[in-house]
Amino acid sequence: MKTGHFEMVTMLLSAMILMDIFQVKANTLDMADNAFDDEYQKCSDRMEIKYIPQLLKEEKASHQLLKDVWENAKAKWEARKTQLFLPMSFKDNHGIALMAYINEAQEQTPFYQLFNEAVKVAGQSRKDYIYSFQFKALHFYLTKALQLLRRPCEDSYKNVVYSTSQAPSFTGGGLNQARFGHFTLAYSAKPQAADDQHILLTIRSCFGVAIEKFFDKESTSERIVLIPLNEVFHVSQDGAGNNLILLSTNKTCSHHECAFLGGLKTANCVENMGDTMWETNEGLKRMCLKGSLEGQNDYFQPIHVSSPGDKNQKLEDPGVKSQESPVLPGMKSHEPIQIPEYKSQEDINSLTPAPAPAPAPAPAAVPVPSPKTHPSASSGKMLLPLFETFVMLISASTINLFVAL
Repeated sequence: MKTGHFEMVTMLLSAMILMDIFQVKANTLDMADNAFDDEYQKCSDRMEIKYIPQLLKEEKASHQLLKDVWENAKAKWEARKTQLFLPMSFKDNHGIALMAYINEAQEQTPFYQLFNEAVKVAGQSRKDYIYSFQFKALHFYLTKALQLLRRPCEDSYKNVVYSTSQAPSFTGGGLNQARFGHFTLAYSAKPQAADDQHILLTIRSCFGVAIEKFFDKESTSERIVLIPLNEVFHVSQDGAGNNLILLSTNKTCSHHECAFLGGLKTANCVENMGDTMWETNEGLKRMCLKGSLEGQNDYFQPIHVSSPGDKNQKLEDPGVKSQESPVLPGMKSHEPIQIPEYKSQEDINSLTPAPAPAPAPAPAAVPVPSPKTHPSASSGKMLLPLFETFVMLISASTINLFVAL
């Protein structure tokens, strides 16, 4: 009992320290370049099938607070999910992650603060994400949930929502653009700024998802929107005061793509357009439940952000290296997870499997292009047998020549 109590106290102190350290950064409204903003568009299915379930188990085993939050949200999700119309691809873990975040955010709990602050700085590099970010599974499921539940911009943009902030300094640059850098709740009811230390943000979002139906309340007149961390807004001043207006540019941008599988951080924030993806990809439109959402304007129109080659992705990962994750504050030592080695961006972007090899007596499944098979990262072991054969042929020819003489 004493040991468990000590670990809990240590974990809470760590959260408070993190809040103090990053307080200045939290009050800066800019492009949030250090936030972990992976959208998993090129590896969503692969991550969800092969890696994330095991990551969730390990992270819950290592972080008691995360485990408690997850289990509490799971119970609430089981009681609530039958009352919602959801996309066919919307899994229980998506709902649990969403329920966990909005419940903690509503109550402004230490876990909510800890998770948000961790997201804001986990994107400094892939190394920071792999070794220091304790919430990989929660981030993945929460990101995927918002992608699946998102409605077209023309539906969400017309609804104004509000949020308050601790007088952020706006440093959006010449384009006057900014991202929140963390998942953000906004409300249709306009609040009053409590004091001079807080300002009002008036927001029109294209990627925000109305989540009031997820709450326990049977009915609510207030609209509650959860905005993803990487939506890009145009920022302007609201009149002569310090309040700000944030208008969505109908795009997100990310420095990371499939970081867990080896993608490195890009120098520029790579843009992902909003409704263009919906209009041009017929696969997205087929994600709706047949007939169940027709005429149900109060519920969610499902949209799935994916890449055309997802169904062709293989799950074999040659070159996976075991790397032991460090023991972080509030975490227990656990078995190391298999973390894929670095792959070049060309490898990450290549989703089409390599051509099948010539028939063999017992052909094996064709693996996903990896550092061992990709021309840009050929392994020396692959070239060595050919080289040895060439040397042997030259040697044999030389011996035959001397014998003939």
